[in-house]
Amino acid sequence: MAKYHHLPQEKNSVFAFFLLCLYIISVLVRPHEMFQNSLDWVIIKVFAILCFITALISQRPLKLYPQHWMLLSLVPLIVMSGFLNGSGMYGVEEAQKLFISAIIPLFLLSSCITTIKRQHVLMVICLLAAMLMVHNGHVQQTAYEGFGWALHTHSVGYIDLGERRITYLGFFNDPNDLGMFLVMNIPFAFYFFHKGGFLLKTVMLIILCLLGYGIFLTGSRGSMLGAGGLLGVYILVVNAGPKLFIAGVLLSPIAATVVASLQSNIDASANGRLEAWYAGIHMLISNPIFGIGKGQFREEHGLVAHNSFIHVAGELGFPGYSLWGGALIFTLLTGYFIIKANKKNPVNNLDTTINDQEVAFENERKLNKTLFFSMVGFMITGFFISRMFSLLLFIFMGMALASHIRMIKIKPEYKEYFSKPFALKSMLYCWVVIIAVYLSLKLGL
Repeated sequence: MAKYHHLPQEKNSVFAFFLLCLYIISVLVRPHEMFQNSLDWVIIKVFAILCFITALISQRPLKLYPQHWMLLSLVPLIVMSGFLNGSGMYGVEEAQKLFISAIIPLFLLSSCITTIKRQHVLMVICLLAAMLMVHNGHVQQTAYEGFGWALHTHSVGYIDLGERRITYLGFFNDPNDLGMFLVMNIPFAFYFFHKGGFLLKTVMLIILCLLGYGIFLTGSRGSMLGAGGLLGVYILVVNAGPKLFIAGVLLSPIAATVVASLQSNIDASANGRLEAWYAGIHMLISNPIFGIGKGQFREEHGLVAHNSFIHVAGELGFPGYSLWGGALIFTLLTGYFIIKANKKNPVNNLDTTINDQEVAFENERKLNKTLFFSMVGFMITGFFISRMFSLLLFIFMGMALASHIRMIKIKPEYKEYFSKPFALKSMLYCWVVIIAVYLSLKLGL
């Protein structure tokens, strides 16, 4: 008989997850920034620290996965890059920011979301936050000088010309960040739509309409392309085989570059974006090992790259981009291969011969599929804006990673999609984006 007493005991701290929820609410809803008296409160940091300490003490098992190691490896690289480029202390500050905006959130989410119910809670928080943002944006459309009900929030653009791009609190004061978040919530609404009865379906249809309305109000072309691109990727993933999907992945950066090139003929900002992409690639070629230093792209070029992938490659060189892009692509491909593996042998929840473990795995598979498309939403929108270390990315990456961890616990054979060799391959696969953009620019410019 097998002996189980050597297995590590699992401890799912309810208090750690409660603090995680407070942390996510403070990051997304930002209630402390709605009032003048609490504007300077540091509750985001407080909840992050308390959750981190509680998780270390009471959450078991605690394990670092490939994405954690990739991001941790970026820390000394960022510091070294800063010193070699003559801005050593700035490199140290940028490394500290990486801990705050990426490593700690990723660790907390991947460690504390140990059940589907916990994942549902965070998804609901995301949707509610999105609805608050859209409502605040709607108020900005009609209010005097474009102010919303949230403190100091106002639309941006040429109001006299009818341009009112909506914003929200904190880092959502940029319409592009707001639009990205709304796009990444679209799969959540579809997930609950398929899961619920008539009432829930009705509510989710309304939410989907409001998400589309909010994306339109942001005036973010990248977000609009992200919303439309999600539909195209969904059709590709559901109906295409792996070879066709890979072909689509290879061609998508080229197609996106062509779209930007066509826009540049009629839009000065689009032309500036192409010039920034070209400058970023030349930064990579000139400084292939350590790049020009994290946070130095604007100093070097005058503008950000308006492309998360090229921005990282230019600032951190070959090793840095391989680590950042590897973490992103590894998470995405793990989700994709799990989706395709289960498509061959779907589970019918109505089949009474199916055991509870299979039903649990089928539910987890649907959730993994949802989180995969949220990550795709970032990939598409992030191609047109520089948000490589946005907290949003690592919140959603943490949720996807947590789902993969739960799936492997149910079916250990899926470890092949979550192995170190596959992580190393992902660090090479991520260069497809840079190479495709470079070739497109060379042919078009």
